[in-house]
Amino acid sequence: MAVRFWEIYEAFKTKYKLRILAGKNGMDNVIGWVHMLEDEIIVSRFVGEELAVTTCMKAVQKGWLLSLVKQMEQADCAGLIVNTGMYLERVPQDVINWCESHDFPLLEMPWEISITGLIQDTCMRIITRQRKEQQDGIMFERLLRGRDVPEEFLEEIGSRYNLKGTFRVFCMYPRYTAEEKNLFLQALLKLENVFGTWQSSRKISFPYFIMDIKECFVLAVNDCPSELISGLVEQIRQLFSWFFEQKKLFLGIGTACAGILQINRAMVRARIAMKMARDMEQPTVFFEQMGIYGILFSTEDPDILKEYADRLLSPLEEYDRKHFPKTDDSPSSSIGYISTLRSYIENDRSLIGVARATYTHRNTVNYRIQNIKQLLGNGLQTTEDLLPYLIAFYIRNMGL
Repeated sequence: MAVRFWEIYEAFKTKYKLRILAGKNGMDNVIGWVHMLEDEIIVSRFVGEELAVTTCMKAVQKGWLLSLVKQMEQADCAGLIVNTGMYLERVPQDVINWCESHDFPLLEMPWEISITGLIQDTCMRIITRQRKEQQDGIMFERLLRGRDVPEEFLEEIGSRYNLKGTFRVFCMYPRYTAEEKNLFLQALLKLENVFGTWQSSRKISFPYFIMDIKECFVLAVNDCPSELISGLVEQIRQLFSWFFEQKKLFLGIGTACAGILQINRAMVRARIAMKMARDMEQPTVFFEQMGIYGILFSTEDPDILKEYADRLLSPLEEYDRKHFPKTDDSPSSSIGYISTLRSYIENDRSLIGVARATYTHRNTVNYRIQNIKQLLGNGLQTTEDLLPYLIAFYIRNMGL
């Protein structure tokens, strides 16, 4: 988990005499890095989640500090620490009021306290956390892959997670260029800000972890009620909206599992849902809503599925290539035997239903159905007759 503003405050409030002036409800903000800030133009170069420290050298300019915090909030910064006493005796009340109303953390520290020390300590805490996440990531990946982990690791994370509770896995498959990767990683850091671990009612306050596993990024949530999942998915879609719009990100959501030792099951289902989202270019897929696709996408060898569909549908596909060329501009003639059979199944063998759906005369539909039966050597009368072809069409929908 990323470093939060409240962690920095709790760890260093005594050493650096930190005092919260406003924005206490925003103290759950993630801190990506810390910067010394004396010129507001630098804010335009921020990417989000920055903590800034300032001596307010430019505070002699009327309204400068208020303008600065507004720009920082707009840039999704984590918060601001003001070093008062030299250039600014006290923070103006209008700045405090604005930060409080916008939940933007504003802290002060006295001039005689070392800014350098605070920045160094904060940076070291971020770096140490990142290293710890990398170490933990190795163990979490083993759990996600269904492998054993040391008992000591489970004991250690037991203080952060309910190991016997429910776990749900989200798999994100990105397609980004080298130039777009940083944009994606910035959004990933913002995803951490969706979750809260301190006094905040506006965030999801359930344990989680985020990591990169080979071809996908994984988010796992612990004891998150099912009724909150759709809201979490919506927040993910907003944070990564550009990637979803450009069809460069596909999200699969698995079913919940009981206990962290079963998290591999949740991971497998999330990956299956992600595969369907990716292969069928659907932005988001829930495993529990996949229906028969949940079984088909579970097949390790897609050639098995393709050969199955080829065996059943190739007689009609070959007939269509010869008798219903795609270059024909007539709408009715573009409805070949494959489309007719698909519609026949979808309309529960109703000739009238097929005629309406395909804008084709009923007699023509009847003639085609009789020919299809002969070509397939199948009477297409019962559910058992039609089911294999329905499955074959599902396989074709998968792009196989």
